[in-house]
Amino acid sequence: MAIRNPRLPLVPGYGRNTLIGKKSFGVRPIFTTINKINMLVDKPPDSDRVPSLYARKQGPELPAWVTYDKQILRFRGYFKQSYNELISHVLRKVDICFFLEDGTIKVSEPKTENSGLRQGTLITRQRIRLPHSYDMYYDVLDFNIGREVTFHGKVFKILSCDNFTRVFLNRLGINVPDPIPWPDAVEKEPPTYRPPKPTPLKQFLEHDREILRFFGYWDNRETYFGKIHHLEIHYYLADDTIEILEQLPPNSGVESGPMFLKRMHLPRNIPRPEMSGGPKPESYTPADLSIGAVLNVYGRNVVLTDCDAFTKEYYRATYGFDTFNPLPNPEEKVEYISSRLADRELPPWNGYGSYEDSAENCRTVEPKAPHRDFIKFLHKDRDGFDSHVLRFASRLINDNPEDAKRYFIVLYYLCDDTIAVFELGERNSGFLGGRFFRRAKVYLPGVNFYVPKEPPSYTDKDMWVGNELVIHKHCFRLIAADEYALRYMELHANEYLMSNIALIMDKIRRALVSEENGYKNFVAKYMEAVEPNKKELMTNRCFKQAMKEIMCDKLTEHEFLTIIRHFRGDPGKEESPRREMLRSLIFSDLTRALWDDRDRLKEGIVHADEMGLGTLPALRLRQLLRAHRLPINDDLMDCMFSVLRKDDNCNIYTEDLLNFLDFQTRPVFNMSDVDYNKLVRHAPPIRDKECKFWTEQEKIIQEGFVNWNAFLCQLNLEHVVKPD
Repeated sequence: MAIRNPRLPLVPGYGRNTLIGKKSFGVRPIFTTINKINMLVDKPPDSDRVPSLYARKQGPELPAWVTYDKQILRFRGYFKQSYNELISHVLRKVDICFFLEDGTIKVSEPKTENSGLRQGTLITRQRIRLPHSYDMYYDVLDFNIGREVTFHGKVFKILSCDNFTRVFLNRLGINVPDPIPWPDAVEKEPPTYRPPKPTPLKQFLEHDREILRFFGYWDNRETYFGKIHHLEIHYYLADDTIEILEQLPPNSGVESGPMFLKRMHLPRNIPRPEMSGGPKPESYTPADLSIGAVLNVYGRNVVLTDCDAFTKEYYRATYGFDTFNPLPNPEEKVEYISSRLADRELPPWNGYGSYEDSAENCRTVEPKAPHRDFIKFLHKDRDGFDSHVLRFASRLINDNPEDAKRYFIVLYYLCDDTIAVFELGERNSGFLGGRFFRRAKVYLPGVNFYVPKEPPSYTDKDMWVGNELVIHKHCFRLIAADEYALRYMELHANEYLMSNIALIMDKIRRALVSEENGYKNFVAKYMEAVEPNKKELMTNRCFKQAMKEIMCDKLTEHEFLTIIRHFRGDPGKEESPRREMLRSLIFSDLTRALWDDRDRLKEGIVHADEMGLGTLPALRLRQLLRAHRLPINDDLMDCMFSVLRKDDNCNIYTEDLLNFLDFQTRPVFNMSDVDYNKLVRHAPPIRDKECKFWTEQEKIIQEGFVNWNAFLCQLNLEHVVKPD
């Protein structure tokens, strides 16, 4: 290949070919040692760097990429970036890093928030040639404070360096000047042609989402069908625009919407059409707005009467206003015509369908379903175990002695005020039982049904023990209630007066105070009836006789039941007769089926109780009893679960279940037919499977006790007793 001098022209004869006469063109590698490192090298090329700064045999023994590994000379400077806008140029700070190991250079700009410039690495790490040179590159000697270096056409001014760079250059014998102060960041030149245009960006950034809110009115009563328009004025500080909205009352009939003036620059005066091309008309500013000011909104005078708290604070801080007294709005006397239609008079009920269905068909031509009280349905519908159904035991009252023995359950549904009646059939009675009256609304007896308005019906206030209900010409007397109904009525005592213990005690208190020495004689007479061995407890029979004596017929059965439940006394834990009756009944069924698998049942219970808690859920116990073929039906099993002991989570104690079924060490007594009827016949028709005991109130009245001392303390009539 011919090597030519770049200063000579490229013509034949000016170059020489070094390959003429050469016969061997192979590469002859040689082994040599460079800086005590064995290397396989070719003929070393000519050096393209400056001569060494060290004398012969005084330089470092290791190569540069080992000696100067991770050593960087860092300089700080700037370069100018020109603009063809309001400013001529901008000075941008840079960091110039020179890597000693290979002579590469990297230029980066520190990042500044909201600068609007692409910052970071401006020139990636590389070797940079000197200007107007093909084979010379920047080296250590080219960098110093005060010098200017040119990288790819950009001139960088070096102002300072770090401490390592200063020490390194000083050791090389290079004098490093003091740091140069930073020049002005922006050099502005005064405009020579015209002043700069105002830019609204600053105002927008400072006052974005800041709105002055005024209230006012426009009186338009001078025109025909005119009225007072109540307005709301919004002044946007970000761009000095105004928006006006009208405050419309509900059902005003205005179809155009509340927009009175769209957001715009509101001029002080109406601009003339022929004055086009001239200066822009003056618009309203915040200084023109105040309470009592009148705005000219294209010929409509809008009076400002009040403003909000933010507007008051803005004028107080900006203009120094302290008084913000609102102005009264003018009174508008308008005679309105009532738009409410009179209640439509419906025709009398024809006997078909329900009252709601017939009334809805009379109101509209298209048949629609009757509207129900949805709010009441949401509050009184079944919610988990809270059924919102009041269950009462009842008897049929008539002259037929056979009907007097029949037993009924009356269910009152609180969600829609409907009543359902079910009959509990007894053995060999001739009555099958089941649904007696379907669920429907029951109206009071003696009302006229064929009237336009719906007649009154039974409500939940009519459901109390001792009351008589006439349901489809059948008279039912409520004789008992289940625990849920009594508990629900006691929790809502403000709605059910028969379960309000405060009102009942006031009634008894008034009866005792009305007679002379009534309270003293009452206490003296019945103090002897207190059980001596049972801690001031009185039997329910004796307490009921005392209540009848002082109240006569003023106390209902439900009120008496409420008193007994409230002042219930506990004479001690005794075995419930109901539990023994159940054990006798289950023993008869097990003996009849020849079941004797209690040991295997015990093993199954121990295996099911993995945690060893001694309790199991009722559903799991039911599965175990069915798996071990316990010969009792679901009703009797539910009755057995109701008398077994339970923990706080309603889990049944397995030991109590095994003791209940232990008929060898715990014998049972024979149950008579009368006891059987008392136990089995009072099962409500809940899914026709559950068995509940509806004689709890009778047992409480016959066998329970009343805390006589607590009853007298709540009466609180000791002050009426005259001392002897």
